[in-house]
Amino acid sequence: MKNKILMGLTVVCLLLVTGCTSNTPATDENNDVDLNITEKMYVTYINEIYTNPDAYLGKKLKIEGMFTAQYFGETNTTYYYVYRQGPGCCGNDGSMCGFEFTYKDGKYPNENDWIEVVGTLDQYDEYGVQYLTIKADSVTVKTERGAEIVTQ
Repeated sequence: MKNKILMGLTVVCLLLVTGCTSNTPATDENNDVDLNITEKMYVTYINEIYTNPDAYLGKKLKIEGMFTAQYFGETNTTYYYVYRQGPGCCGNDGSMCGFEFTYKDGKYPNENDWIEVVGTLDQYDEYGVQYLTIKADSVTVKTERGAEIVTQ
């Protein structure tokens, strides 16, 4: 199940951007963040990171989106995600676009809470497959929600 979700995230992000872009993700100097994944160009930022992970590993990211947790029975592990809905391969069919994250220092949010995750992009191997994850320094539940559905 986890492989399907993560592969789906990757495929969606790759399919959503159909050309090269000269835009580079914005930095957030006020919060000592290397990369602020903003609402504008959200899918482009995610696609760039999944396409060129080596350029972003070890960088501190800030991202907002909805929270979900997915239990994977084969490993008895729950995986946590910050994401927004993207257009998917066949129109606006609500595919997940975002990142898995871990948070050691605090309580995880409730399902569908709007959250801001700040942490370092990392990679791990599971069953011979490389996965990206954000090792969160902070997870903040926000009262104001951004755009749940993004197209760029």
